[in-house]
Amino acid sequence: MRAYREAVRRLAEAKGFVPERRPLLEEAFDFLTSSPQPFLVLNAPTGYGKTLLSFALALRSLTDASLFDRVIHVLPMRSIIEDIQRTAEEAFGFSRTKMMGSSGEFMHLFPLNVTTADTFTWDLMKLNTKKRHRVKAGREFGYDYLTQASILTSLIIFDEAHFLLEDESMATAFDAVVNFLTSQGVPIVVMTATLSEGHRKFFRRYAGKYGYDFKVLSPNEEDPFVKRELEKDISIEFERGDPLMFIKPGKRNALIVNTVDRAVELYDRAVSDPDIGFERDRILLIHGRMTPSHKKSIIGRLQRLGKDDFLLIGTQAVEAGVDFSADVMVTDRAPINSLLQRFGRLARHAGDRTGKAVVITDAPAGPYPLEKVEKTLGLITEGSIHPRVPSTYEEIVTAVHGSSPSSVNRLINKGLKGKLLGLMSDPSKRAIHVLGEVERLVANGTPIMRDFLVPLSVGDETVLISPKKLLELYSGGLVKVKGVKFEIKTLKDAYRVAKAVALDENVEIVFTGDYDPERGIA
Repeated sequence: MRAYREAVRRLAEAKGFVPERRPLLEEAFDFLTSSPQPFLVLNAPTGYGKTLLSFALALRSLTDASLFDRVIHVLPMRSIIEDIQRTAEEAFGFSRTKMMGSSGEFMHLFPLNVTTADTFTWDLMKLNTKKRHRVKAGREFGYDYLTQASILTSLIIFDEAHFLLEDESMATAFDAVVNFLTSQGVPIVVMTATLSEGHRKFFRRYAGKYGYDFKVLSPNEEDPFVKRELEKDISIEFERGDPLMFIKPGKRNALIVNTVDRAVELYDRAVSDPDIGFERDRILLIHGRMTPSHKKSIIGRLQRLGKDDFLLIGTQAVEAGVDFSADVMVTDRAPINSLLQRFGRLARHAGDRTGKAVVITDAPAGPYPLEKVEKTLGLITEGSIHPRVPSTYEEIVTAVHGSSPSSVNRLINKGLKGKLLGLMSDPSKRAIHVLGEVERLVANGTPIMRDFLVPLSVGDETVLISPKKLLELYSGGLVKVKGVKFEIKTLKDAYRVAKAVALDENVEIVFTGDYDPERGIA
């Protein structure tokens, strides 16, 4: 436990807090450093400090690499990565971020490597996306075997894994990844606050197939964190109508809605209403169609406000990766896992005592499946759950997302999974073969991951947008597409551009409008 205690000390010094015991993380660390082939599912709530485990295991790998040479922390989205990377650099100075367009590193060789699920999957398939042009030209293999080998000698942590299991565009690739890693005996940790029984059985099946020591850990009511959180007064109410009606001036408010357009519309109304109850500089907007530097500046403003009153209006981008505490959370209706992520920002910090959530039951459900949204609202009643005590919501998560692996399997494209698994496991398939197969799949309209998102250049930064948004911006004269010889008149044309980007053709999409310093691309 020496490395664990050292990680706690360094983290406390860097962040300036008095550490509180986390028996669950101690048990997890002991299990992962004593079992010859561990597979751990860590079901801990938001705010528990699960990332400490990554730091501690990375420190352990520096002095004892008998079980794993390093740690690779895999996250479903970029927004969460930046906070972990910043903390790792401040406290330990030994992490490396690896994601599309962010790093020249071709292997995972640092004690702690933080990466996105997309980049991790490409690396496991032996395809270094930074080298695609040279691979295609036959000039090199792009470190294919070496990159994959750096993964197979690591301990892999899948953080917020429910995002990958519930995302139709990622579920197939993630299934192939777990299948291949377990076939190679790689130690695995799955961390999430909202894992259903069906998800647990999905992982248990692979662990059993390949002889892993499988364990599921959740905090009990004697855990210091749970005992502290149970003392907080957190209430959940259900209302209909305008979300702005339920904010509380003088309090820290978060208003989280399901779409960018809805967030911008509410923001515009809030800043133009003299009776809203907040100073203009305390009304903030954050969503996924902002540049990274813009989002970073908003988060900085939010953190500087601290315990002062504010009104933060945002989308799902706030669910994970934005560390703040609110007194009041007004949210559109959504599935249980998304609601729990949002509720997790209520009274988040140790000194907070009360929090109130208001769910708008007549809000648009999209982009979420209506069936899961309605089932969630039918199961939650006022006072029935506590967002940071898993025992109060685990049965609801299972009821919404399923109690058997079939809830995951229905999202899996078995043909695509077989192809991806073959590319990972066949040593005769080098980077050039992988690239060729990926190009054929994409050309046939099969998205491998993330459903053909399009990188939009905004100055020297990039914002990922959907083909639908590309068509909208192009039709409004706000986008110039370089490298294609056709006009973008229909959604089909926009998908042609997205496929060209996915195939790494010489295409550039440039935002030509005036970037709004408040609203981003809205």
